[in-house]
Amino acid sequence: MDCEWDDLNDFYCDKCALEFYDLIDQLVTEVKHLELKVVGLRHLLSMHLPAYEGEMLRCDIFRDLSDSFWARPAYQKYISEYYGGFDPMDSVSYNDLLKKSSRGEEFEGF
Repeated sequence: MDCEWDDLNDFYCDKCALEFYDLIDQLVTEVKHLELKVVGLRHLLSMHLPAYEGEMLRCDIFRDLSDSFWARPAYQKYISEYYGGFDPMDSVSYNDLLKKSSRGEEFEGF
């Protein structure tokens, strides 16, 4: 990347904006990967707990995953410019992977 730090103050610099979008995209991908792991591990743990506690954990299996970034202006700009307004954290395929992970099913990466 050829941006100088002074250029980063001007977010309208196309090279700098693209660098920020790439960074955000990598971070979103990491968040999604970690969420899938957390849900899968919660399911696995629930199988080793007493029946009631295991059931309670499975009921709350999606609790405390990352907050939606939708309301953040920088995230809005990212999904607008990088995904045409589509939120990658809210895709049908990602939600299907979360459901599979919650049931302990193996899945291929996203």
